[in-house]
Amino acid sequence: MLGRIIVLFIFVGNLSAQTNSLSVNYSLHIGFDEGFSTNAVLKDYYALAQKGAQAIKFRLEANKNVSYFKMEEVMTNSEIDFAISFSEASTSFFIDVVKEEKTQYESGFFGEFMIESKETTNWKLENETKQIGSYLCYKAISEQIVINPKGTFKHPIVAWYCPSIPFNFGPKGYNGLPGLILELQVRNITWGATKIELSNENKIIEKPKKGKLITQEEFKKILASPPILGN
Repeated sequence: MLGRIIVLFIFVGNLSAQTNSLSVNYSLHIGFDEGFSTNAVLKDYYALAQKGAQAIKFRLEANKNVSYFKMEEVMTNSEIDFAISFSEASTSFFIDVVKEEKTQYESGFFGEFMIESKETTNWKLENETKQIGSYLCYKAISEQIVINPKGTFKHPIVAWYCPSIPFNFGPKGYNGLPGLILELQVRNITWGATKIELSNENKIIEKPKKGKLITQEEFKKILASPPILGN
């Protein structure tokens, strides 16, 4: 069972039509996963990742039209490195809802890339609600489909969004709900809002220009190809 996410909210400004931008901090929780937690080879590394996740923080910057989600800088150690690896925490996302574009930023030994797509999430809105801090949130569900040499796998996605915060963004590049996503669970990983700052300022959020622009299919081919090592 997932551990309890403790959420602390600090709000600046009023929730009104005058609220034009926001900044949100998110924490990371890596929960039990039968595939990893019981695997003879991976379980010890996974346990280290669960500990390291406590030190990883994220930030979402958004106005009414665009958002940028990324991991905050952190001093790494083996636990944090494993947490970043298991949760893909170093991947950042820029979303432009006017252009209906999502840009995913990847970097590693394979290089640095920008991956643009029109990908959207097919949400199913539920009647279930829960209180997060002082805010009433509603449940939405979807699926993450993973295709690899072992087959096709479907992992549950659960989002808790707050209609009273009228920004349709959230962590990890997920958006499209009628309110800010305060908590998101994808398979065994949970992102939970810890601080929200609202502003009347129409904050300008520039799209990062870093890495080579490629398609999702091109990036999959790069990941499938082993690196060529020098002599």
